[in-house]
Amino acid sequence: MSADESPVASESRVKGASARAPRLRLDLQLRYRPVGGRLWHEGQVENISRSGVLFRGAALVDVNTPVEIALLLPVLPVLPPASAIVCRGRIVRTILPGGPGRRPGLAATISRYRFRHRKQGD
Repeated sequence: MSADESPVASESRVKGASARAPRLRLDLQLRYRPVGGRLWHEGQVENISRSGVLFRGAALVDVNTPVEIALLLPVLPVLPPASAIVCRGRIVRTILPGGPGRRPGLAATISRYRFRHRKQGD
């Protein structure tokens, strides 16, 4: 194999191996509900990537259900205050609770998002 061929082969392997977006473990609260629903459910992020979020929640939502998710942000003095990142997506997988006291898991895509900023005095 020539020196010219090895970067191409390496790139090919990296692309194939990175088909799944890298995950970032986060300890962040969220709220979620089916699109158009009135009741928000509480949840806790397990990990997040550019394409989706895995979280534990208070209630299961059926696979393929479009959902709204509000990731609740902590207040940091170095950033402009934003109360949440509000996302739209759909549930792609559910995980049954693994024992007493465990919450069900839900995996959702993130198809779009926006920052919801705090109002003055909040």
